[in-house]
Amino acid sequence: MSVLRVWKRVRRSDRSVALFVMAANALVGGILLWLAIGGIGNPATREEESAAQELALRIYGWWLVGGAVLFAALGLPRTLIGHLAALLLTPVVIFVGLTLLV
Repeated sequence: MSVLRVWKRVRRSDRSVALFVMAANALVGGILLWLAIGGIGNPATREEESAAQELALRIYGWWLVGGAVLFAALGLPRTLIGHLAALLLTPVVIFVGLTLLV
């Protein structure tokens, strides 16, 4: 299979891949937010809580940048926009939802 054929196949799959990426990123974003607020691992001390927040933010940042670079390099614009939207809007939606419930 030639490189050009593979490239065209990747580009054609942009629409179907975008939905999967958005769903996976919404899940990852929610889990990382939960880790950042101390919901995973139940940190007992302030140091453990700070370490959990730093870990969550490091993973979140690399996931955001890595995905953006990958999808931009592959030329998948729908997937890139879905990736950014899912990761940036998930924490906002969760915070607004929790605020409205309280």
